[in-house]
Amino acid sequence: MRSFIPKTIFIASLLAAVPLSSAYAVHRHRVEPGGMSVEDRAIMDQLQGVKQGIVEAMDAKAITPAQEHDLMMQADSIHLSASSGGAYRSLLGQIEDLDQQLQLDSGGGFYIGDGADGGYYPNG
Repeated sequence: MRSFIPKTIFIASLLAAVPLSSAYAVHRHRVEPGGMSVEDRAIMDQLQGVKQGIVEAMDAKAITPAQEHDLMMQADSIHLSASSGGAYRSLLGQIEDLDQQLQLDSGGGFYIGDGADGGYYPNG
């Protein structure tokens, strides 16, 4: 009976540790085939979308060349931060701020008011 208890404890602890260690390994090694983590790929995809929006706004003459230059410089700065391993949430916040700035510069920012007085007013 005495030899049964240590074996049971050993097997139970082994069974409890295996799922945790595999979950940790999967979390630590979430890398796509190109060698980029899922988080880095998401940041790059979001940033590429904002850059495409900047180009389209310039083509539509919704922003000036100076605004386009400023927005692209900000996007390039975020890209450098992402390449050097910046904090994921911070980078997403910066991309969101850049996207909002693009919307405000191009006249498509969010509006305040409910339109009851005949119009919506840009925030800012």
